[in-house]
Amino acid sequence: MFTDELSEELRYMQEKSFKVVGIMERPTWERPWSPGYTVLTYLDDSSIAELENVNATVVMKSVNRNLYNYVEALAKEHGISMDSVVYHNELLRYSGVIRNDGMRSTLFNLAAIIIAIIIVGSVALIFNAFAISVTERSRHLGMLASVGATKRQKRNSVFFEGAIIGLISIPLGIISGIAGIAATFVFLNTLIQEALGVTQNLVVTVSPGSILVAILVSALTIFISTYMPARKASKITAIDAIRQTQDIKLTGKKIKTSRLVRFLFGMEGEIGLKNLKRNKRKYQITVFSLVISIVLFLTVTYFTYSIEKAGEMTTEGIDYDIQIHMSTIPSEEDLEIFRAMTELEGVTEHILIQEAQLHAPIDESKLRGALKEMVDENEDLVEDGMYRAIANLHGLTEDAFREFAASIGLEGEQFFDTTHLPAIVIDTITYYDWEKDKRVQTKQLEVDAGDNLPLYFRGWEISEGYQLLKELEVTAVTEELPMGVNTSGLGVLTIIVPQWVLYDLAEVEERMSMWTGLYVSSEDPMATIYEIDEIKASYMSFFNRYEARQRDEQFMLILSVFVYGFIALISAISVANIFNTISTSITLRKREFAMLKSVGMTPKSFRKMINYESIFYGLKALLYGIPISIGVMYAMHRVIMNSFSYTFSLPWINILIVIFAVFVIVGSAMLYSTAKVRKENIIETLKQENI
Repeated sequence: MFTDELSEELRYMQEKSFKVVGIMERPTWERPWSPGYTVLTYLDDSSIAELENVNATVVMKSVNRNLYNYVEALAKEHGISMDSVVYHNELLRYSGVIRNDGMRSTLFNLAAIIIAIIIVGSVALIFNAFAISVTERSRHLGMLASVGATKRQKRNSVFFEGAIIGLISIPLGIISGIAGIAATFVFLNTLIQEALGVTQNLVVTVSPGSILVAILVSALTIFISTYMPARKASKITAIDAIRQTQDIKLTGKKIKTSRLVRFLFGMEGEIGLKNLKRNKRKYQITVFSLVISIVLFLTVTYFTYSIEKAGEMTTEGIDYDIQIHMSTIPSEEDLEIFRAMTELEGVTEHILIQEAQLHAPIDESKLRGALKEMVDENEDLVEDGMYRAIANLHGLTEDAFREFAASIGLEGEQFFDTTHLPAIVIDTITYYDWEKDKRVQTKQLEVDAGDNLPLYFRGWEISEGYQLLKELEVTAVTEELPMGVNTSGLGVLTIIVPQWVLYDLAEVEERMSMWTGLYVSSEDPMATIYEIDEIKASYMSFFNRYEARQRDEQFMLILSVFVYGFIALISAISVANIFNTISTSITLRKREFAMLKSVGMTPKSFRKMINYESIFYGLKALLYGIPISIGVMYAMHRVIMNSFSYTFSLPWINILIVIFAVFVIVGSAMLYSTAKVRKENIIETLKQENI
């Protein structure tokens, strides 16, 4: 146990008597290591002097966007400076009251894009079902026409089907949605309370307005979905329905295929492609369904990625529980204290980092992003074509540095060659731009491995100017950060070096300041906090980051539940869309398959033909779906740029997942559907008039 003599004195100031009327839990603003306890008491208005300042909390009966204008008017009326007015923005945000115009614009525009995508996907799903249904019943509709059914009656029959579906599905959908949200809140309430520091439970509140909007949007979706099929149904004549000329119109030119198709895929592939061209209407519906599913999945996953990215940029990025800090180079005794801390029961991870701040001139041509914009606007920041950046050096112990180097795919041995000073440069930073009122993630300079980075020390006297110490050799550039390290503001370089590099620089300039931090993670942070407090030296600063880290992690967990639940829902809709469209399309082609079998197509050739059709479906859908998705994703990125700024990048992993999933789902749907018609009797199938 390490102890230091502390000089502490209690002074008697005044005496007051209080009556204890209740006991409460520790408030969130009181830290566990506080020297005393929070006491709340009543403030008598009569005891307040005329010019005495007090803090007042105002609770509004109803919260709306006029709140800010009301507060400004109230402050002006009573002579209160707006600098002393603080809004509970975290609480107001949950009521949809946001003063930041950029954030409000971002939320509304994103909501509009997502709602539009969902409506288009829903319309596509319902439209395909009705379109195929009308095609399937074309002979039946023709028969109705032959006995006197008018266009209006045939059209209304389709609308009536849509109305029945709406009467059943809309109430079930609303009930299911409310029940789903309620179940989610039950699961998340504990996490939300801890993450947001509140004691209230989130409950589902159903407003008549939201129910009405849901009903109107659903009804509009069903109407749009049934309108085109209803028009088509109204135009079906008795002769056309009996002859089946509406959906299949053959000409030699339309079903002609390239010789390359037969060369690559054989006769089965050529027949499969001709089948698709012959059944052009069903083929287009299926491809359209696939394209919508691709766009739905990619845009929603990109939306969720953007939300997670914004969440990460908003949180503090703390990846440790406890920080112990001292503003000097640790002595042997200090290192013993640190070692004792890391050996405490429950400590799972720790890292010792020594830091120093120097200056590094960067060629103006290598500046990127917001830093380049800042320098372009202020020419005084550049001298002789060089921008003098602040360089924050973080020195890691040998074991910690080897581990960090390995995490970014580098061998650690090259960093311990004393013939040069190796360094890993963090080229991407995250900061809050107060002028533009948004969070920014940017790559601020273009540095390559092998570049030299001179380090300068600025003396305490301005007249001393800058003194060149040594040059670092950039061994690697990365976005990853070791535990305990965060990037600083614009124009500040974050550089990771082995600890010996800092000592080497200190030998050149003894006045160079260095400070030391021990960062600790624990299985039981609160217990470890008390144990560390017992053994730390008095000159060591002690920071409990556990609660902030816990809030960040729980916030991201809550976000992930909603995000991935949304992805799962959209994925289910997309798969249902594909299966419904393809299985119904295959069912309508029973006679076609029976004809092919009747002229000698073997089961093996039939399977090959179906497989090639699946490939053609997938290729055509991807050819349209991926470019459309990229366009929508970029539009979403531009909307998010109102509040968060980071580089647009394509979600290549999701695109690869989509490519793989499309062929798997289409192939599975085709095999599942054809399995049902494979055992059909050829003669009986050919005799069926309604197929």
